[in-house]
Amino acid sequence: MSYAIRIERSANDNGTLEYSGGISIATTCWWDPDRKIPAGTYEGCSATLMSSKTNSAGAPREGVFIPNTSGFIGVFVHMGTGPSWSDGCIVIAEEDMLRLWNDISPKDGDNVTITVVDPT
Repeated sequence: MSYAIRIERSANDNGTLEYSGGISIATTCWWDPDRKIPAGTYEGCSATLMSSKTNSAGAPREGVFIPNTSGFIGVFVHMGTGPSWSDGCIVIAEEDMLRLWNDISPKDGDNVTITVVDPT
């Protein structure tokens, strides 16, 4: 199965994330406008657990790791409630993050493609 995430940045700190795999999701996403990753296509992304952050239950936070982000280290799509949750990452509501993360198999599979698009 292939998994794809498309992030359309529209405003200064928010946009739309669309996920397609076994399910489809369209939701609002946010980022820190002062630390946003470059637009482009990122292949070999993976659903994984973040080693230094926790979710609302206190367990390791679910995320999708985005490799090869020029000028950034440790960038993920992960849960959050607004741009203040980002330090270069893309954040979405926890409920949507869990649905997306649970759909991707195997974990750590380098099997997700993420495309980030800026407004034209």
